Amino acid sequence: MAGNLFRHNIGPNGEVLGMRDLLGQEVRGDPIVVHDPPLPISLSGEFLLFLNENKLPNGRVNPLPKLTPQEMAMFAKPYREWAPTPFNNTRNPAESAANLFMFAFSGMEDLFDFSAILSGRFEGLSMVDYELAFNKQRAWGGLVPLSDRRLKEKGMDQLDDSLPPKRFLYAIDHLEKTDVFLYFNIPERLGKMRKAYNRVYDHLAQFDQALASYYAQRQETRDPNFQGKAAQLWAEFFFSRVEFMTTRAHQWYMSHANALHAQLVEMLRTQPPQVGDPRGGTRNQLEMLVQRRSKAELSLLIPLTGFKNPLAHWKHLSAPPIVNWTYHLHARGALPIPAGTYPQDVAQRETVFANRLQHLIDTQGNSSDDAIRRQTQTWAALDQVSSEMRGNMSVIPTPITEELWITRLKARMARYSDQPLVTYTHWGFVAYRLDYSHSDEQWSSFLAKFNSDTSAWAGTGNEETVLGASSIKQSCKITWLDGREHGIPENDIPAARRHFTSLRESKSPLINSLLFPHDVFLLADRDAIDSYLNPPSLSGQDWIDTTDLKSHITLIQGAGFNAEQAARDKEAPGYSGLVWVAGCALFEDVFPGLFMTLYEPKQLWNISACHPGGVYLGAPLARYQSHLWAGFNDLRLDLVRAALGQQSQA
Repeated sequence: MAGNLFRHNIGPNGEVLGMRDLLGQEVRGDPIVVHDPPLPISLSGEFLLFLNENKLPNGRVNPLPKLTPQEMAMFAKPYREWAPTPFNNTRNPAESAANLFMFAFSGMEDLFDFSAILSGRFEGLSMVDYELAFNKQRAWGGLVPLSDRRLKEKGMDQLDDSLPPKRFLYAIDHLEKTDVFLYFNIPERLGKMRKAYNRVYDHLAQFDQALASYYAQRQETRDPNFQGKAAQLWAEFFFSRVEFMTTRAHQWYMSHANALHAQLVEMLRTQPPQVGDPRGGTRNQLEMLVQRRSKAELSLLIPLTGFKNPLAHWKHLSAPPIVNWTYHLHARGALPIPAGTYPQDVAQRETVFANRLQHLIDTQGNSSDDAIRRQTQTWAALDQVSSEMRGNMSVIPTPITEELWITRLKARMARYSDQPLVTYTHWGFVAYRLDYSHSDEQWSSFLAKFNSDTSAWAGTGNEETVLGASSIKQSCKITWLDGREHGIPENDIPAARRHFTSLRESKSPLINSLLFPHDVFLLADRDAIDSYLNPPSLSGQDWIDTTDLKSHITLIQGAGFNAEQAARDKEAPGYSGLVWVAGCALFEDVFPGLFMTLYEPKQLWNISACHPGGVYLGAPLARYQSHLWAGFNDLRLDLVRAALGQQSQA
């Protein structure tokens, strides 16, 4: 296995610029760097929703006592308005458990952290390139790097002798997007995350103490059905999230790595020996797959030692690492690795893993002349070491059967299933027709093709390509509005924004039953309609995979878009409040990220800007895509410049 998993480029101001590419070569990283908080801001809102909805990943129900609605209201009230002494003795009259909780996510101590406010340098923030930040946010949301549907569409699930070797490399390249978990293991970043988590825990523990003092002073007994402690609920929420995101990524990786391994072993079995043995290439691919899986096994873990944890059922995540003489015994590989006690330092973790793996391989007594048996035993040894390191993930039922965003969506819809003003029966997007030049026949043709494109996300028949999709597929919907019927001039996006905003604020029956991402809607303009009536194609070239040439719909940011601010935004240069999004990615990728507030449209814009057609295809880019697209874009730019130069000379 390659050493130094953490080698990455560092920018002039200490920002992380990318990880490593397929061949272990350093990557330049993207020139656009963004602020990266120690904990995602979206996690704060999700925790507050968890306190109300009581749902945890993979359908688990919160096992701990809850807070009462009154206590939730006290959480948001200033301490001076309800808490006994000394908890009401605050520097800031408006200080509450809620705003202290939020400040912990921002990297600020409180409103009096003047040094951070004046300098703009919050101690918890880091600077990373935008793609790494985007991938990290997706990881926190439990989103897989690439859907099973897209992997199958791109042919990455099938290998045979007729395919070029690069197909295998491309498949590995997609799997390696889980490398983002290495970022969580960088000691500096892990330390910032630990400090932010513990700061949140301390603020919530203070709220628990104030609450206990409040009841004691009033000589009141808490409702026996609501004896919740906010700090314990935070630990339950956070540890559940970390275990889910690592387990889901590992399950996704292994499902595809196992499939590749089985196909390569079968190819090795069926290829007859001959001069210039073609099996040599297959053996090399198997060895590379073993190396890449080993790297994934090491990175798809996030040690939480030092993260405050009062809950016994999460001790396996916060257990102390192997130390001293015990570590050296395990380093020689003679003993199994106790679950949860693997070294926090990845270099030491790699040593323990490699020696344990080699010990298991050596004790199997395999024959060097039996390549198939050796490969099978090596893979089985990897399974054993992985099982030892990860332990029995019994808190979250495995295998995972439902994506996190689907669990969250079902909980939200259930919560508002019978409310007087809002009753959710469907989820999806609001969409406007804003181009009136196409005939009714052309519009009908567009709708038919668009609906076919957007409905493929959940799989067909018994084949479920998104975990848990069958439970929500029937309630998926796009509500279309014809701009002409609402007095919106053709292609007038500002007018569409105003109409959409008024529609949301009025709780109009048109969209009252539809759960859609906040402040985002879809637009069928001329370009979008034409992309379906005349799908993009580039024949006779191998720069771009034909599966990356997609028809699109236009995604519009609503009232929250500010043109002046966008023009000054260095984190999304060129963003104008709209993004072209592949229709096939709407429900398997775009909706989940926007619904869980993992990212905003401008983050999708940054990724789409790499595509030759400016289309967001869903999921992060594999390195081979980036390289091919960059080469195509450079060539196109050179041709444009040459043409402009000839015109000026003429």
